[in-house]
Amino acid sequence: MYSKTKAIATLYLFGVVQGFSTGMNNPRRSPSFLRAFEGTVVVCTGPTCSRTGGKGALKFFKELAPEGTTVETMSCVSECAECGLGPNVELRKKGDDGPFYPIKNRVKTEDDVKKILEIE
Repeated sequence: MYSKTKAIATLYLFGVVQGFSTGMNNPRRSPSFLRAFEGTVVVCTGPTCSRTGGKGALKFFKELAPEGTTVETMSCVSECAECGLGPNVELRKKGDDGPFYPIKNRVKTEDDVKKILEIE
């Protein structure tokens, strides 16, 4: 059986736990999986996305967006190519160059938003 102690030791050997003991508040030194999303989130407010839950998603993004994250709206993030999959959200991570950014579909719940913002 794989013990919890063995798992922690393995993580430590690979340097994953190092962020916990050395400058956790310094984003340059903490492991990337511990940092929340940084950049711009563009929530579609077009008619289809609004009707299928985009307004609720926008509310969650505004409430939960961590420092370093901007929340914007656009009447259609996918030029109607993905309207049937909405509500849609475009993710512009800090440091990424456009013009094409990933789009997440069916973003409706608070849990969906937390997953995208990488806060839980």
